[in-house]
Amino acid sequence: MKFSFYRKLAFVLSFFTLSFLSTFAQLHTCTTHSMTDAVLANSEEARANREQFLREVAEFDGERSGLKVIPTVVHIIHNNGSENLTKETIINAIEEVNLELTAQNSNLSSIVSSFQPIIGNAQFELRLAKIDPNGDCTDGITRTESQLTYDAGENVKDLINWNDGSRKYLQVWLVFSLSNQAGGYTFLPGTTGAHNNGIIIRAAQFQQSLTHEFGHWTNLNHTWGPTNEPGNTSNCSFDDGISDTPNTIGSSGCNTSQISCGSLDNVQNFMDYSGCERMFTLEQASTMQAAANSSTGGRNQYWAASNLIATGTNDGYSSSCTPTVDFALSSDHGCEGFTVNFSDNSWGADQDATWQWNWNFPGGSPSSSTDQEPSVTYNTAGTYNVSLTITTAAGAETHTIQNAVVVSQYGGGIVGPYLEGMEDAGFPNNADPNMVWTIESPGGLTWQRSTAASYSGGASARINLRSITSGKTHSLISPPLDLSNVENADATMTFRLAHSNRNSTDHTERLRVYVSRNCGETWSLRYNKYGDNLNTAGANVGSTFVPDASDWRLEELNLSGMGGEGHVLVKFEATSDQQSYLYLDDINITPNAPMGIAENTAVQNARIYPNPINGTSQLEIVLSEATHTTLSIVNMVGQQLAVIDRKLPAGVTRIALDSYASDLNAGVYLLHIRTDKGSDVIRFVKN
Repeated sequence: MKFSFYRKLAFVLSFFTLSFLSTFAQLHTCTTHSMTDAVLANSEEARANREQFLREVAEFDGERSGLKVIPTVVHIIHNNGSENLTKETIINAIEEVNLELTAQNSNLSSIVSSFQPIIGNAQFELRLAKIDPNGDCTDGITRTESQLTYDAGENVKDLINWNDGSRKYLQVWLVFSLSNQAGGYTFLPGTTGAHNNGIIIRAAQFQQSLTHEFGHWTNLNHTWGPTNEPGNTSNCSFDDGISDTPNTIGSSGCNTSQISCGSLDNVQNFMDYSGCERMFTLEQASTMQAAANSSTGGRNQYWAASNLIATGTNDGYSSSCTPTVDFALSSDHGCEGFTVNFSDNSWGADQDATWQWNWNFPGGSPSSSTDQEPSVTYNTAGTYNVSLTITTAAGAETHTIQNAVVVSQYGGGIVGPYLEGMEDAGFPNNADPNMVWTIESPGGLTWQRSTAASYSGGASARINLRSITSGKTHSLISPPLDLSNVENADATMTFRLAHSNRNSTDHTERLRVYVSRNCGETWSLRYNKYGDNLNTAGANVGSTFVPDASDWRLEELNLSGMGGEGHVLVKFEATSDQQSYLYLDDINITPNAPMGIAENTAVQNARIYPNPINGTSQLEIVLSEATHTTLSIVNMVGQQLAVIDRKLPAGVTRIALDSYASDLNAGVYLLHIRTDKGSDVIRFVKN
């Protein structure tokens, strides 16, 4: 037996003790019910409004049904990442949602036959606003740069809000991730004021979740009832207040034969989590229309004729505006001769026949273009600006990105093998200009040299992920490496890692390692660890993590495909979940590759033993003929620490190293052997 709206309210109020935040991580997971319950639990006014709203919709007679246009604005809260969706993506998503809200989506025919007769037309159309709250023209999309995109919630509504003091726009905030780990949420009608009213969604699932959240915005429960917990067998005791949706425990997969409460479940319903949602029922559609006619819920103000005129969403409205110019690049790094594809992401005005694009590409070929989205080839190494001017009937606007494209000469890097121990005090700006590392997302808390801890030597690279906004990434990129003389079988890499967890809750602190063979134009993922798999310290460390010797772990990875390449970059990308500090040391690229330089050399063989060295270690060198020989001990930043210069005879010579190496700190060193007829290099370690 289905419950009335009043009984449904009783069930809503009975769920005040539900958790405020949901951690259910399915595609459509939303926290609408727990968010709404929290408001109702803490506001007598909200409870009274909700009750009044439910009385109004219960009395709805259906006479005011019909297509209702809802003025909509999409606020993109971004940090220049994947969450900064293109205008085309936004428009295409809304067009698809409008098909679903009017029962015109192309997949209706695949709905289970039992539910074909009750497919409902909700009769709503979302239209992007053409007039903003100040009376200026807009395209219904705003873009706000903020790190709140990584940990979003009610806080983003204060960044930009078009409904202060009014109910003119359905506001949709798109973010990278939500603080409650949900995919999205809204508030049920009659519970919040205009400022908080709207929908927040992860940008990665904008289209998939918008129809679902709009259902909540127009007073629909999940098909299993007023909770955020599908799959619980106790859900059979609850109800969604809709007579033609069968009782169900809810779905987490598209099993269209699922029977959970004694009858076939409507798993293809937009208010389920199945992943194959494609319909509202007839009574759901009627409920949505009833909600849209309620003055207490405020939904009737959005589609009023006067509001459509005020927001520029009435039929036949047109305007001419200058846009906010913005553009994106397919890649901002590459070798000489690489091609960049440019995308016009300009917003704030609708494109019309008067628009003209004028691009300028210093250093590019072509150096200018009037295409909307041109492709440009860069043939000469350097760093180049890019600018775009868009001219419309209303005027012109220009946007320039400084240092937009970095073009590198192929080759010319450090001849591998290569080891970085962060011993240069200027790291990442090492004294040798060929050994300079770069940081993506520099400034503030990011990668830096640290003397607080190291595996060998006196320093390491460290990043304070504990204090960086969750979801934010920072990358540390090696100088170019010339591995053209390295066999592919020897193309490997090791490094020392130290990291701890701060608490025992689920977390996704992550380290990825990428390699590029084309100057950073594209990257190949070779290492990916997060959570407990990243932790090297065992127990959680609540204070500042400073690793001791036992907290370091040796990590090894394959660089297959990089052997023989003349320009290789390695990128360490750390992603915060506000857990702890992460340390790197002894980054050793192709550690097993031979160091010798194949010249016409008198050196037939050379070795240091034992290695790692101790007080008894010696150099054994075999020469094919007597020759003047210079032996230089060099650290990994190129500083010469000791020199042995003498004439050595043909055959075997042994030289004790203790007097030359006894003062060395723990670390990795190179012994350069130079003769009149060639040279060689030996790597050794002092513990």
